Amino acid sequence: MSVIFLPGPPVVDLDDDPTDLIDVTDLVCPGCAGPVVDAPPSGWPARAGRSPEFSHLDGSVLCPDGMGRVPEPVEAAELRYGLTAAGAGASLDEGTGWSA
Repeated sequence: MSVIFLPGPPVVDLDDDPTDLIDVTDLVCPGCAGPVVDAPPSGWPARAGRSPEFSHLDGSVLCPDGMGRVPEPVEAAELRYGLTAAGAGASLDEGTGWSA
């Protein structure tokens, strides 16, 4: 087995920067825009695989998306609120793909 070392500066992964951490109080469920906690949903069945890292305040799973997948929470600042003829609605920036 041979090892090849390439010259150049090391690659820095900025995604893991600890100064970029977000406070959980700034996160909301993308489905209902309700607050979340950084605890797995209560009663998550083992046969469903690894449990999500976040849940609603009451311990329930975050609102599934249209495909039935459990989403990650989003920052509340990313939500845009607007009034429609049907009432108030919330949607996320177009780049995130989530809407409520």
